[in-house]
Amino acid sequence: MGFLLTLLLVVIGLLLLLLSLAVVAFGVYMALDKRHRERGIFLAVWWVPAVAASIGILMRDSVTFTVGVLCFVVAGTALVLDLRSTRKLARQRPARKKPTGQEPVGQEATGQEATGQEPAEQRPARSRRTGGARKPTLYEGAKRRISDKIKEYRKTVS
Repeated sequence: MGFLLTLLLVVIGLLLLLLSLAVVAFGVYMALDKRHRERGIFLAVWWVPAVAASIGILMRDSVTFTVGVLCFVVAGTALVLDLRSTRKLARQRPARKKPTGQEPVGQEATGQEATGQEPAEQRPARSRRTGGARKPTLYEGAKRRISDKIKEYRKTVS
């Protein structure tokens, strides 16, 4: 009976180890692409504790398994909360401004809107290849989210 239990734990541990290593490798592969870099990093980092938990099963070490599972749950919670806040920011973004030539008759544009110029910090970065707005980098996205949170906090305090 002890041999069968050990064999079952080894098989389950190996399957979980292979699965978690495959997910980590997939996350690293996603992180190499600019469009999916942030999600790929989160995915790879999230599944590293699963590797530790599966090694805990293989070694029959309950402490390693427990710490790995606990870290996996905490990292998963952080991932879900981050994705939820990212989606909220995407929904709260204001609609795009109309081009300057399409204002209703009788209304004149003033200030920066008249010239079509925005401050450099607010202007979307342009892609050389397409001429359109490019997706912000991981750093730019994090900087924008932090700035938005600070502005939201200042509004609630004042």
